Amino acid sequence: MAVIYGCAAPAPMVKLIYPPPPEEPRLVYLDSYMGESNFKKKGFLEFVLGETTFSADLMKPYGVTAYSDKMYVTDTRSAVVVVFDLKERKVTFMGYKEMGKLALPIGVAVSADGTVFVSDAKQKRVFGYDANGDLKIALGKKDEFKNPAGLAVNNALGRLYIVDSYGHMVHVYSTKGEPLFTFGKRGDQDGEFNFPSNAVVDRRNGDVYIVDTQNFRVQVFDKDGKFIKKFGQIGDAPGTFTRPKGIGIDSEGHIYVADAAFDNLQIFDDKGQLLLFIGGPGHEPGYFWLPAGVYVDEKDRVYIVDSYNRRVQVFQYLSEKWKKENPEKYKEYLLK
Repeated sequence: MAVIYGCAAPAPMVKLIYPPPPEEPRLVYLDSYMGESNFKKKGFLEFVLGETTFSADLMKPYGVTAYSDKMYVTDTRSAVVVVFDLKERKVTFMGYKEMGKLALPIGVAVSADGTVFVSDAKQKRVFGYDANGDLKIALGKKDEFKNPAGLAVNNALGRLYIVDSYGHMVHVYSTKGEPLFTFGKRGDQDGEFNFPSNAVVDRRNGDVYIVDTQNFRVQVFDKDGKFIKKFGQIGDAPGTFTRPKGIGIDSEGHIYVADAAFDNLQIFDDKGQLLLFIGGPGHEPGYFWLPAGVYVDEKDRVYIVDSYNRRVQVFQYLSEKWKKENPEKYKEYLLK
């Protein structure tokens, strides 16, 4: 296990490598995204659309996902999804139009056909939008969801997993909007939940990882909701949890869990053993202030919502595949 905290260099020049030399580098800091100010020098703008006014920069982000050169971030204060087009270097928005207007967006996930699913904890619905931000589908009958939060998609099976925090269960829908089944109830036994918050699907095998926040653990289920295993316990030492939130899994099966109480990101192997943790309370790159959502994309880029710092920090996991595809870049991270 290796531990490092970020340095105080300005973001454009910062070079953070985890663990520090002379250990073999595993994770590197790439960039931080705050909104329109990332792409335009003239900084802060206000957008007025209908009766809604919201900032072009993040105000209080929570959830994050990425799909086809775009990053989607839910903003609970602005009540929209902020869409970062990383290729075209521009920011747009979803969820402000009258049909499917958001009130308290939390989770976000994108299916293989490009549908952007967003959970709304206030309206107790899950909305699906097309690429233009127009409403395609709305999930959740009256009283079906008590507090829909984290979302995860299994594109191979066409399934959407919806974590219901106050319902202490997980709802499973097809990505076409058909209810399939639920699993879980309130409790502390295997397969039971106490205010679960977020979810991720392991792309390698379809297993579903649920952050069981108030049981201070992560539970793992198969694609059909059958309990497999768990790890984690309450504590203030590395490898334990106090307020676990976002979760992601890379291509090699490493599990990334943000803890909002520790202000850090902990990385575990598939047996639940701690490998590395980064961060701590602060404002510079590599530090966090109430981290929330986590997402790991197909290229092993790790997105972490740094909520009270009003940004998303992005890191690169140096997988074996990445090292083979980027040999010269990898040399830059090695101690010479």
